[in-house]
Amino acid sequence: MNATASRLSSALVSTAAALLMTVGASAQAQELKPVSPQLGVYAGGTAGIGVTNGLCTAPCSNNTFAGKIFGGKRLTPGLAAEVNLLMFGETERVNNQATINAGGTAKETVRSRAITLGINWEVELIQDFTNQIRVGWAFVNQKKRLLSGNNVEVQADRRLNAPYIGAGIAFRLNRDIKLLSSADFVINGHEGMYLFGIGASAEF
Repeated sequence: MNATASRLSSALVSTAAALLMTVGASAQAQELKPVSPQLGVYAGGTAGIGVTNGLCTAPCSNNTFAGKIFGGKRLTPGLAAEVNLLMFGETERVNNQATINAGGTAKETVRSRAITLGINWEVELIQDFTNQIRVGWAFVNQKKRLLSGNNVEVQADRRLNAPYIGAGIAFRLNRDIKLLSSADFVINGHEGMYLFGIGASAEF
């Protein structure tokens, strides 16, 4: 009986050892499995607040929803060529009756968007945090609507080109996903436009 128990015990020990070796080998194989290389292409978006008050003939109300979508291709680990679509939202000004009677407009609405081409330079601050600096050129499209006191609408659209700069902080959640906070500026004197937002990006 003791001999049988001894044989059973030995068999159990051998089986357990074999299972542990198999699990260990499997885990090691997973650790050694090569990670597929990234293409160095990324895309993302932010949502936040746009400021374009300088485009109105007088101070306008706060902008409605503003944000951006963007994509880029890495040239080096810290430098990328990037394109942005900046949406500064819509702002309006409604004049009082005295202004209308004096020949002024009853309502003024401005909506601005810009496409930017430039570079994104990333500098690692601490582990998983990077500073992003953007420099480029913006192609701006502004749609202005002027409504007279007689309900006659006049369009005053225009296009312009201007320098563009941006800055932000990125936090890496994992290899592919980052959380972002950013500020973007189209420099055009007192008609400059600003966009502040938070969002995320994915890299492939």
